[in-house]
Amino acid sequence: MENRKYHPNVQLLPGEELLDVKEFAPPPKPERPPSSLRELFRLTAATKPSEIGLFGPSVAALPASNYEPEVSENMDTPEHQGLFDVVFGRDSLRVAKDLVHAYPRLAATTLHKLAELQGLHENTSREEEPGRIVHEVRDPNHDPIAQKLTEERGWGWPYYGSVDATPEFVRTLAAYCHLNQENNAFLFHHYKDRDGKDRIIADSLTFAVDWITNRLDSNPEGLLEFKSVIPGGIENQVWKDSPDAYHHADGTIANHDDGIASIEVQTVTYDALLDAARLYETVLNRKEEAEALKERAHQLGLTILDKFWTDDQGGYFVLGTDRDQHGNLRQLKVKTSNMGHVLNSRLLDGPDERRTHMRLALLRRLTSPELLTVAGIRTLASDEVRYREGAYHNGSVWIWDTHHIAQGARRHISNPAFLAFANDLDGRILNVVNTIGGFPEYARGGNQVAVNQRTVDVFDKTLGKVNRIEQPPQQVQAWTVAAILATKRRRGERTYHSQHV
Repeated sequence: MENRKYHPNVQLLPGEELLDVKEFAPPPKPERPPSSLRELFRLTAATKPSEIGLFGPSVAALPASNYEPEVSENMDTPEHQGLFDVVFGRDSLRVAKDLVHAYPRLAATTLHKLAELQGLHENTSREEEPGRIVHEVRDPNHDPIAQKLTEERGWGWPYYGSVDATPEFVRTLAAYCHLNQENNAFLFHHYKDRDGKDRIIADSLTFAVDWITNRLDSNPEGLLEFKSVIPGGIENQVWKDSPDAYHHADGTIANHDDGIASIEVQTVTYDALLDAARLYETVLNRKEEAEALKERAHQLGLTILDKFWTDDQGGYFVLGTDRDQHGNLRQLKVKTSNMGHVLNSRLLDGPDERRTHMRLALLRRLTSPELLTVAGIRTLASDEVRYREGAYHNGSVWIWDTHHIAQGARRHISNPAFLAFANDLDGRILNVVNTIGGFPEYARGGNQVAVNQRTVDVFDKTLGKVNRIEQPPQQVQAWTVAAILATKRRRGERTYHSQHV
């Protein structure tokens, strides 16, 4: 594109200065064919299917089992691989929800642990708020990464800086309870909160719902926005948490001085309100509150359709919104994989003309060559200014993300095109795993299946800081493992050994 400058083998945007490129050796060749079940054992400290969930939630990521960084000076350092071998609220919940039918105990133990860690007080350093579900769990007394984050960024522990973990908690709890009638009794299981007080899981549901509704009430448009309250907090408190992920069509970084609302956070919140309403009505006998939650969901749904849709280029859901200097909403009008998450929400269910048009417009956009590539759906369309095929959230393909979109397409298979699209995406992510020989965090967004083998650091004048625009993925990502296991289960491949439900 005309507004880009080039350095040999590195694309630079205006305002970027190349600082360092470090090449790494290829990932270690696997000793045997990749096994998602074997990796789930490692991620959950289990040795057999019946133990999955017995020892707590899954950790977010691990190095490959044959990873030996000391073998070569060119290998990734331990600081990169192994950075996320702890519990993250968002990650563990999505793994649990994807696998709830095969491994229900994993969902139960994940929900129980996160209820124990749920926020109770206002604590700025931790970004803790009453009812908020934890983002990252580390022991500051023994974990050097926790100590480094405290020293450099001021984080307290546990750290609560995510906006989507709380509605994801509600959704996962509802999915577990919905498995069968007996699972509703889980709402009355006891746990100790962080103050040592005896609670039941229904309390944690109420606290999470109250956190969501309080956030919606405090927002002028009734949206669930994110904004860190500490200088060193995570700026983008969603799954696309890299500093340059939220931006405008001209590449300008979104305004982090005010709240930012991401499209997929709004839709997961919409569904969480409906899920909570069902539990309130059918299990907890709180019918008036249930009706109020349904009405909140309805109003949020109308706002999403009004504020996040654009008719540009045939129509699509924008990445999100930020605010101008006067506090007015502005669309982040870039094409991203986030739009595909709307398909996996009840928001677009129904035969009415408007929703039908939106579903078909999304299908056309997601199958366009700008978003669909050999590995799946790009995080950012290739015709956007900030697209780079190796960028963490601006062009790469995340396997779980593509899997989530495929799940959404299956909600609408009354139109055969959606089923064909979902099946096609399944094939692409399975091909990534088989080609790479493992379960990487993400693949490059180019026209062949590959993973990054270098880090690229630039100084970004628009951010005012160093930005790592490319890095190797985590070698075994829990989201990827869960997505592949769930895909194989749906396809009837008997490699997952589900627990009895």
